[in-house]
Amino acid sequence: MPLLIDIRKLRVINVLMENGAGNVAESLESLAGVSADVAVKSLSMVDPGDIPDDIGDEYLYSASVQLTEPPYGSFIMTFGRETARNIAAHMTGNEVEGELTQFHESALQEMCNIFTSGFIDGIANTLRRSIDMGTPELQSGRGRDLMTEHLSHISHESLAVVLDSQVDVSDPDRAFQVRIFLIPDPGAFVHLLDHLDMDEVRTAEPELDAF
Repeated sequence: MPLLIDIRKLRVINVLMENGAGNVAESLESLAGVSADVAVKSLSMVDPGDIPDDIGDEYLYSASVQLTEPPYGSFIMTFGRETARNIAAHMTGNEVEGELTQFHESALQEMCNIFTSGFIDGIANTLRRSIDMGTPELQSGRGRDLMTEHLSHISHESLAVVLDSQVDVSDPDRAFQVRIFLIPDPGAFVHLLDHLDMDEVRTAEPELDAF
């Protein structure tokens, strides 16, 4: 049976991503003292095997965590080397010269913890519910390989619902860009939306990109 999403609920999905990514932007502003913009990139249903191709071969850092309550699925965050170097330098007070030290990587792990908690809390608060999760694990490598590993549990015989957003600092002298994916369990996600009381959702006022 195909998955059907009530078109009236699409704005709620946008608000979920906006509020989740907005919390990440606020955390980035607190950690690095910079203003960040949020862009809700897309909601799509794709073959899971296409997602690594979209990420490509750039060397990336990533953190992922499995949600243990509806909408279940995976939260994945990716960012490039320059973002990693800049955030690590800001959090430790030590410039990065050459490769990241263990001290820098510990700071990045803490940043991933903060960003992940902020994003999930933003979604949970919007839905007026709690969402339990594990601890994100910081990894680095070729983006395509990282994403393939993160999605290894998803059946390639079905479509994946992908909610994609980006937090970006538009300062030419600083590289801070974090891309965020929420890939919920399709059945649980549609069930959650079907039983969502629109009047109970904590909506936000900012203009959002249309799907």
